[in-house]
Amino acid sequence: MIKFLEHLGEAGLGEVDSRQGLWHAIRQRPLKKRHVIFISYKLGLPQKDTAELIGVSVRTYQRQSKTTSMSFAASENILKLAELYEIGLSAFDNNSDSFVTWLDSPIPALNNDKPIQLLSSSLGIDLVKEELLRIEYGVH
Repeated sequence: MIKFLEHLGEAGLGEVDSRQGLWHAIRQRPLKKRHVIFISYKLGLPQKDTAELIGVSVRTYQRQSKTTSMSFAASENILKLAELYEIGLSAFDNNSDSFVTWLDSPIPALNNDKPIQLLSSSLGIDLVKEELLRIEYGVH
């Protein structure tokens, strides 16, 4: 089982033990809006940024039911957020409050941007992930 999947609540993807298996699983059974809500809440991600990340307008996001299936691309980004959350917890010794506070703080290594502002795109998620890995491994 891939550990970061627990941050999506009940993902309903079955037994997934590799990234390739995960790719196939979300092709067959895309994630739902409830998974988006679950991880966005954990991260403190604003609704506007969440909607942008999954490629819909805020109004469309608000109208979608919790059982609405996400696109493959949106499902991938949701998985990236769950993985980022797992890495963030590891970097902050499993202290979710410290991690969420860090997400909302200007970070010099990120050009004084707040990491939370970068989470509305796949590239932004990657930048935040790289910074968290630097923190975790003491590369500063």
